[in-house]
Amino acid sequence: MVERSSPARRISSLVLYAVVCATAVGALVWLVHTEPGTLDSGESNPVVVLPGFFTVMALLGVLFFLVPLLRPPKLSVNHFGLRVRPSFGKVLLIPWSNVEELAAITVGSRRRGHSYLLLATDVYLGRGGSDRPGFIDRSVLREANRATEGLVAGFDLAIRCNDFDLKAQQLLARLASFAPGHVQVVDRL
Repeated sequence: MVERSSPARRISSLVLYAVVCATAVGALVWLVHTEPGTLDSGESNPVVVLPGFFTVMALLGVLFFLVPLLRPPKLSVNHFGLRVRPSFGKVLLIPWSNVEELAAITVGSRRRGHSYLLLATDVYLGRGGSDRPGFIDRSVLREANRATEGLVAGFDLAIRCNDFDLKAQQLLARLASFAPGHVQVVDRL
């Protein structure tokens, strides 16, 4: 099992989101607290329900921060294959027999760039004991594809190296140490 990095960045994003939403809803409550519940025409005043509406929207938005915290990325490797959860989706079991290429790429500068670990599999992925990545599982691959302007389009799965304690070079070396001879290892870090 590869150790995950600290969730401090995600927790700080959640706290910042909560502070901004609380400030906005508080300001809205302060603006509409003097509004009457009913208008002169006898109809209910729609402005009065705005703070409640925006509070519900803010609580729904919290889900986008909580789900990745509760289901963080996962990566474990052994001589059989890989167990991967690239985002908050399901854990995929991919045997080495289905992996054709293992690559690592850094986008941007070495200091401020983002590194991705990429897997290319054969056409039999999803048969014989392995899992086929779904739409949610490929979200990191789509992110890497946008960041590299289509350079990684031939791969089937991507993992953010920043989600784990090891540096990208060490992570690739650990996976390559378990990879059998038919797996091509490419280092573009």
